[in-house]
Amino acid sequence: MFESLNKQEIIREYDRCVAILKSTDILTFFPKQENFGVIGIDGKEYPLPTQEEVAGLFAHNSKHIRLKVSQGFNRLELTPLAMPLPLLLDLMKAAILKHAAAGTIYQTRRSASDPLIPVRINHEKLVWTWDTLKEAIEAGELVYFPKEYSENHGGQAKAEVIINKNICAFPGWSVGLVESNPMVPQQGCGLTLGGRHQLEAGYSPREYLHLLQTEPYLGETGKTLEDFIIKFLTHLDATNEISNDRCDNNSLWCLGQYIKIKYAELIPTGWWHRAYGRVRLDMHRTGNKRCTASWGGATTVRLSG
Repeated sequence: MFESLNKQEIIREYDRCVAILKSTDILTFFPKQENFGVIGIDGKEYPLPTQEEVAGLFAHNSKHIRLKVSQGFNRLELTPLAMPLPLLLDLMKAAILKHAAAGTIYQTRRSASDPLIPVRINHEKLVWTWDTLKEAIEAGELVYFPKEYSENHGGQAKAEVIINKNICAFPGWSVGLVESNPMVPQQGCGLTLGGRHQLEAGYSPREYLHLLQTEPYLGETGKTLEDFIIKFLTHLDATNEISNDRCDNNSLWCLGQYIKIKYAELIPTGWWHRAYGRVRLDMHRTGNKRCTASWGGATTVRLSG
């Protein structure tokens, strides 16, 4: 975690992220560049930013970073936004199977002192994806980082986002700060840190998006499915625990993505279905108030290049 934001902390956080990206087979070695990276949706190579480049990015954004660290954003996260979602989902399945085979996969704990409780694993269907969402992913129809959930969304296509330096400081890679909370705080339980109150569970996507446009949350964006997968893999690697269990009222609204279909305006959701022992990805209406008790919003501070 970040505390003093010195170079040693940045290096330690960078090395932690890279180790997880390697252990989950997200990274590919590019011999010509003598570097690791990912193959993007366009078939191009997107090299992993180097340790020195990330340190330079921290120096460039130092004032903003110090504010957000004081507000609880104390972890580095490297998200390969250029990578095709179906491939990331396959790697997520492989990681779950690996932990299941080793007998080391448990429910999310609120603290390290809580007991480890094994989870049931559905070996036949490790990740369930709603057909409408699957079609939108395959067709490249998801809108990224909308300013509003409407036809005037102001967002971008994935192909545009991965070269947008305000989102991907390095082509294809989001370099962000995230909170280390394993669970979204329940209503009335969030803390106020550095003048910012933690987002609490129990609100509709529209309510969260409106909140993100107010001063304490400026510089934050909603999560995407790519962020959800990276966070799931990171937490699983570090703790042997799954993430975003609906039974914990910890399902995630992916506020950073949106799609308009004939009958509704929708955003993706990511969560663990305890009864079926698998990850579930589906979509809900942006004004949904019916399921809010089990869902929460979370954000990433993406550093600009």
